[in-house]
Amino acid sequence: MARKGKKLQRYWIQELLNPDTPGREAWQVQLWLGIFPISWRQLGNRTALLYKTISTIQAQLRNSYVDLLQAMLLDPALQISLNGLANHWRKPNENLARELLELFSLGIGNYSESDVQEAARALTGYRLKDGGRIEMVPRHHDPGPHTILGRTESFDAISLASWLGQQPSTARHVVKRVWRSCTGVVPSQNRLEELSNTWLKKQLSIPWLMTQLQESPEALNSRSDGLRLLDPIELVVRSLQLLGSDHPDAVEISLRGLKSMGQELFAPPSVKGWPVNEEWLKLRWLQARRLTLQKLLADEEIWDSSQLPSTLQVSNTSFPPLSLQLPTTATRETVGDLFADPSWQIGLSPVLR
Repeated sequence: MARKGKKLQRYWIQELLNPDTPGREAWQVQLWLGIFPISWRQLGNRTALLYKTISTIQAQLRNSYVDLLQAMLLDPALQISLNGLANHWRKPNENLARELLELFSLGIGNYSESDVQEAARALTGYRLKDGGRIEMVPRHHDPGPHTILGRTESFDAISLASWLGQQPSTARHVVKRVWRSCTGVVPSQNRLEELSNTWLKKQLSIPWLMTQLQESPEALNSRSDGLRLLDPIELVVRSLQLLGSDHPDAVEISLRGLKSMGQELFAPPSVKGWPVNEEWLKLRWLQARRLTLQKLLADEEIWDSSQLPSTLQVSNTSFPPLSLQLPTTATRETVGDLFADPSWQIGLSPVLR
């Protein structure tokens, strides 16, 4: 099982390193993996289902959040991780329903316990079939009617996701999570209302939201003012890309480092996902960042196979480094100075670059 998990992690870090991935697709998938976090350790011998999760998210990047939410509710790995397959009309399991309302749609304070109970009933009966498909088994399903957020009908996963996608609180909650994840900051209340109301009118189009985010004053201010601490995976990938080594040591040191930094791939600490921005500011994680970059630079095999640019450019960082002046010749010493500089730890999500 652990071997399969490591294989998945190696595959994914290579995808994030790939400069030919169109439209930063891998990084957009990584963004949504943080919104719909699934740990490979919860899947037993079914770790390979996470490849399907990646494909599921990738297929919805040009569609709406409702499409993505519907697809994820029928994603085998998510169903397993949140006990969805144990949900039976005789004894509804509320785990998936609660996280659906709290994390994936409405947000805390925008639903009642009755809504959770009724949503759990609506999500009964889904089972994993041959070929890794999730299908409803009618004899295990509670056909309703169910009353959720004031509407009474015979909901299932698809119709429930559609109904949740019509709620202003869903638009606000998801915009807030995505904005904070990518820029490190939350829009002002007026700005949040403006964005979420327009997104609702745009039928929760994911491409529209990404475009607005890329062109937003929040993103520009975050970059110029250094408001966002990179996620560990972002720090590692930018460091590997600068070194340009294809030696296996580079990936192995990085994967071990990511675990010590608090962001082991496909192993979020909770269903809420990974920390964001200042939440990474724990001494042991900061020390792990420094040590991991030092190990990458100190490894002779990585250094001998590196393909550094001849010059470290001003564009390598969001703001001027404190410890060296750019541009400067790329040497082991100057790269070490850059890796140790606070400017190397700061930046927008790669989704916005």
